[in-house]
Amino acid sequence: MKKLTSLALVLLLVLSLVTFVACDPADTPSAEEPKVVRISTTTSVNDSGLMAYLQPYFEADTGYKWEIASAGTGAAIKSAKYGNADVILVHSKSQEEAFVADGFGRVVEGYSAERISFMYNYFVLVGPTADPAGAKNATGVKAAFSSIASGSHTFISRGDKSGTHTAELKLWDSALGLTNDPATSATYDWYVSAGQGMGACLTMANEQGAYCLTDKATFLSMKNHAEGDKLPGLSILFEQDDAMKNTYSMIAVNPNAPFIDSVTGEALPEGTVTIDTEAANVFINWMTSTRASELIAQYGVEQYGQALFTVM
Repeated sequence: MKKLTSLALVLLLVLSLVTFVACDPADTPSAEEPKVVRISTTTSVNDSGLMAYLQPYFEADTGYKWEIASAGTGAAIKSAKYGNADVILVHSKSQEEAFVADGFGRVVEGYSAERISFMYNYFVLVGPTADPAGAKNATGVKAAFSSIASGSHTFISRGDKSGTHTAELKLWDSALGLTNDPATSATYDWYVSAGQGMGACLTMANEQGAYCLTDKATFLSMKNHAEGDKLPGLSILFEQDDAMKNTYSMIAVNPNAPFIDSVTGEALPEGTVTIDTEAANVFINWMTSTRASELIAQYGVEQYGQALFTVM
């Protein structure tokens, strides 16, 4: 009887050890991975602080987190073509339409087209407060650009194929008939093609007493920075011209798009890229919701005395 009791105790001890090992936390499945939407966007909505402002509301409402890659529109679109984004948020109509025409966009259920325009603001011409070109008194933005050119006043261009750079080139074309980028001509030695983002270009313009085309949101955010005015030498000289309207659009990336290699530029094998279409849908639906529209309409009012973006 004692032998049987001892054997039972041994078996019970072994069973307890097996159970303990089986329940070792190190071997238990990890918590569910967070749902993430990858967004390739332009610097203006990021540098203005809009995305950081919206992010906690989006995450609380949807359960999704987002990953932001911010660059000029040209670079943001290229990143999506490499398969690095589920959705793009940019502001260059011609580049957006080309992206769709090349098969990289898709129509989200409930919308009539791939390109979803949802908000806008205005580009503004900024420059030294003394305004040696007299841009502030020009009859229109084209005349202001002509004055800058005729006086050979330094102009800082992003030069990065961003939406802002594209808009700027259209204004030079309208003002002076320049069908090419002024940076390609030695005639315009006053024209500086920086190849930098908006914040960096504004800093350069401030340091050099130069003119610059910028989105108003980024300019105001730097003028009213928590650490003080980052652009003390610059003022808005011209705005609210119809030619300076700046429209932002979203496009969901097509999972069957002809993705390309970021190094070679060659087509990637089918199945190489994975696009989260559901994540893109959630992002677009939320950004066009009443909730997001109200938040966007409020952004900037308290700090700058005016909204930085207008919902369409």
